[in-house]
Amino acid sequence: MYLHVIRYPGVLIDVIASARGKQTFELNKNVRWANVYDPDDDWPEPAEYTDILGVMKNRYYDMVLSTKLAGLGHAAFLFMTTARDRVSYIYPNVNAAGAGLLLSETFTAESMNLSERGYNMYEQMVDWLGRPFRSVPRHLVPPLRVSISRRLKEVVAEKYKNAGAEQGKYIVIHGIESTSKASMQSRGDTDSLLPIQVWAEIANGLREFRPVFVIPHEKEREGVEDVVGDDASIVFITTPGQLAALINDSAGVIATNTAAIQLANAREKPSIALFSSELKGRLFVPNAEEKKCTVISSRTGKLIDTPVEAVLNAMQIFNESLALA
Repeated sequence: MYLHVIRYPGVLIDVIASARGKQTFELNKNVRWANVYDPDDDWPEPAEYTDILGVMKNRYYDMVLSTKLAGLGHAAFLFMTTARDRVSYIYPNVNAAGAGLLLSETFTAESMNLSERGYNMYEQMVDWLGRPFRSVPRHLVPPLRVSISRRLKEVVAEKYKNAGAEQGKYIVIHGIESTSKASMQSRGDTDSLLPIQVWAEIANGLREFRPVFVIPHEKEREGVEDVVGDDASIVFITTPGQLAALINDSAGVIATNTAAIQLANAREKPSIALFSSELKGRLFVPNAEEKKCTVISSRTGKLIDTPVEAVLNAMQIFNESLALA
């Protein structure tokens, strides 16, 4: 998306995504409109299907990009938008049969779950979009950046102040075990949440900063208070925008493989990322040192076995950033 705007200044980008996906894309200043429609629903309501199709046809798009794996059905949907160029990933098996006939460009996925490839999950599509063309040279993807509205900053500031935290003097703790969809964990890493008991042990190592525990649902508040104490700073956050604003005012982030790590990188905040394996760490946070991110990996392949001592030793990254501020 960033690549598209740099390569073609003035281009307008609209997004079709699920309700939670819409919240994420609204952080991107390059997005004009974000419409809610769940592309992963294999049996959508006919009214919803025809409505979103009508919306897309009426906007006369030059190009439609889809990261949903396409079979003949999804390819037909993209074809009916009447966009000039229709580009999509397709299934890596027989389910892709016929899809290529209705698409301008296709990319065969390496697996059924693109998210498993981590940060570079859309590498094929990005490479194609950035290819040299006529007099336009190849463009590389710039670092992820997000925009936060003033209103959102004010709302979140009130939340963390009510929780007893001060701007620039707290560390965001994200990745508490929960069944809520607002946990914002990666689809490519199911082992990416830790029980509050582990987080409490990690938080005890913070000396110069106050830990702020992010909960995705109010039902988790009592459990956190039981383990950490009634005076714990707990903030209820459900959207990527709120999380970005909370991270923006913090001194740093300690999180598992959730949106918090990518948002910390986008806001150039120091972070400690906890992964179930070294491979996952390399996949989801490439060039970690350049992003002021310390990756801590479990040696057993299970996140629950993350070495807490290593996390405590890595906390000096926050003190170093404070000294440079």
